Amino acid sequence: MNTVALVGNPNVGKSSLFNTITGARQYVANWPGVTVSRKEGIRRWRGREIKLVDLPGIYSLGAISIDEKITRDYLLREAPDVVVVIVDALNMEQGLYLLIEVLEMRENVMLVVNAIDEAKKRGMKINRYELEKHFGVHVVFTSAVTGEGIDELLDRALHIITTKDVHSFVELTYQKEIEEKVRKIEERIQNAKRLRSYKPRWLALKALEGDPEVLELLEEFEIPVPTGEENKKYKEMIAQRRYQYIDSVLREATTSFDQKLSVSEAFDHVVTHRFLGIPIFLAMMYLAFTFTFDVMSPLSDLIDTGISSLGEWLRGVMGNGWVTSLVVDGVVSGVGAVLVFVPNIFGMFLALGFMEEVGYLPRAAFVIDKLMYKLKLSGRSFMSLILGFGCNVPAVMSTRGIADPRERLITILVAPFITCSARLPIYILLAGIFFKGQEAAVIFTIYISSIVLTAISATLLNKILFKGQPIPLVMELPRYRLPSAKNLWLYVWERGKHFLEKAGTIILISSIAIWFLGSYPAPADKSFAADLGKFFEPLFRPLGYDWRMVTALIFGTAAKEVVVSTFQMMYGDPSSVLPHLITPPVALSFMFFVMAYIPCFATIAVIKTETGGWKWALFSVMYSLFIAYTVSLLISVVGGAIL
Repeated sequence: MNTVALVGNPNVGKSSLFNTITGARQYVANWPGVTVSRKEGIRRWRGREIKLVDLPGIYSLGAISIDEKITRDYLLREAPDVVVVIVDALNMEQGLYLLIEVLEMRENVMLVVNAIDEAKKRGMKINRYELEKHFGVHVVFTSAVTGEGIDELLDRALHIITTKDVHSFVELTYQKEIEEKVRKIEERIQNAKRLRSYKPRWLALKALEGDPEVLELLEEFEIPVPTGEENKKYKEMIAQRRYQYIDSVLREATTSFDQKLSVSEAFDHVVTHRFLGIPIFLAMMYLAFTFTFDVMSPLSDLIDTGISSLGEWLRGVMGNGWVTSLVVDGVVSGVGAVLVFVPNIFGMFLALGFMEEVGYLPRAAFVIDKLMYKLKLSGRSFMSLILGFGCNVPAVMSTRGIADPRERLITILVAPFITCSARLPIYILLAGIFFKGQEAAVIFTIYISSIVLTAISATLLNKILFKGQPIPLVMELPRYRLPSAKNLWLYVWERGKHFLEKAGTIILISSIAIWFLGSYPAPADKSFAADLGKFFEPLFRPLGYDWRMVTALIFGTAAKEVVVSTFQMMYGDPSSVLPHLITPPVALSFMFFVMAYIPCFATIAVIKTETGGWKWALFSVMYSLFIAYTVSLLISVVGGAIL
């Protein structure tokens, strides 16, 4: 099977093209040695199967961030048959810089100019043949939205695979001083047999740029290379020459388009405004949670009715006995209590997916960046934290794109405070019982509180553990686009299916375990579960929690959804029992405790892997428990005094 690797800057439509080409025939795995997901897909074309690999979005091959290192290592060691560099038709400069870097590394490269439909709408003309002449590669114009050029892209890739016709790369000539240094280093490299798998010119240029890995590699062979201030000087000269070349090519290959202020640019002035930006972000999030609760609740009620009917029918068919209790009270009741909230979970992902597809979330990162900078973080951290609204695991994993190790560690440690989708069923359950008519407002308050708590924790940890300044956020803001129904569905499904998978695995197993612990040696308050809850109950008595709530929190460390399953099995009907046992302030306190306490086992495992040991994983557990208890105690005491 032949392999085609997709490379490009963030927000150029690379993943959209990948989704368009592969459709449903894609899967997610991990890159070797790191917990970073890799997307691969299969496309059958002209009688051949082609594997496509969607590499992380990067701006250069400098190997500073983990994303850059992964992409560079893949291109160097995996040897894909074709490397497709994707650039944005309306903003090609940075993408072409990456193209030059890739071409200096390898030859089997083609260029894809994406969003060509939007360039046409703006009156922009791009001369394909000028690009082919100056870069020596096949060039294809595509649109991930309309599907234009997809067939040609696959045909050109297949042509390169079958004929090895890669055109002739027009080697970029640098300043005289650079070329002399490159020639001297190349001569020494060619004498080292173990370095013959690399292009000598690429190694020489990277050495002049001060690339740490290349410098270390050349030192092994005692090849003298510049260091320190010389590297800084040569790096600037190389970058300057590349941009000069790109500018000259673009002057010949493109015609300027209408520079009048467009509707999207005018809209940007509003949504990224220094004063209006944050209120708009809060309003967007409030609308998302209102949609999640108000619009999707009827579907949840329908599922709830269906599960209740299924339980009653099974009880009638199976009769009494421990098997019936296991199936109805354990499996159906436990798993069903979580499945009821599937519409809400998918609704939240639909709202977040819509904001990401139209291009709003990167702008939110830009708006928040100034605030994050004061916390000694950046908008990069915000983009990672936003993922936490879906699941804390990918939020922690996504920190690989943060180059500063200090900022990356702080982001990893505070990411679990962001309320993930697994906690949402607990909020919906308790808000629906104790705050009828105000559910969306209460849940919105919890989500905003999780962001505030994350910010406070970041500031606190920075002051205690680290000193320093963040690296400013540099990013290209994507254009506003109407979301593709296909891409939106893939976004929702890829994130929502994780919830369904947990329902069929972790939650199912946990429900059976909870049923057993709650039924033996005797049901209810004489069971193993009761013993466990009662043992820790004194610690939680100041918060107003009974032993069943404590038991639910303990079981919830496996997966937060299990708290709902435990409630269902311990209380029977939480909506009729809980109002007689606890007050609204205690219920709110419990929701805040769930928001802040121990990350689930999967998140703890990822923190351990990403930080290289148990030290920070255990710190995260203890720190989150302390914060959860303190905040919840405050809410219980203050709320109880007021009410």
